[in-house]
Amino acid sequence: NDKYSYYMQANQIQSITDIVRVIVFLENWKPGHLLEINGIRVPEWKCGDYVSWAGPTSHMAANLGHENRYTLQITGSV
Repeated sequence: NDKYSYYMQANQIQSITDIVRVIVFLENWKPGHLLEINGIRVPEWKCGDYVSWAGPTSHMAANLGHENRYTLQITGSV
């Protein structure tokens, strides 16, 4: 789970609940690419799909495959 500490400090944000994260998938899912948000696996995404969450939401990503996983990560505040 991200603490977003640098982002919060750089933007003078007081509460983690004000942080929003968006992940845009730049390629289709490949074997071994994993993403889970709040204990729910994000299944075989397509290029252009996206997911988002706010604040302290539990999330994890991993690449256990043989090919790189490319995403665009956007962090912002509400």
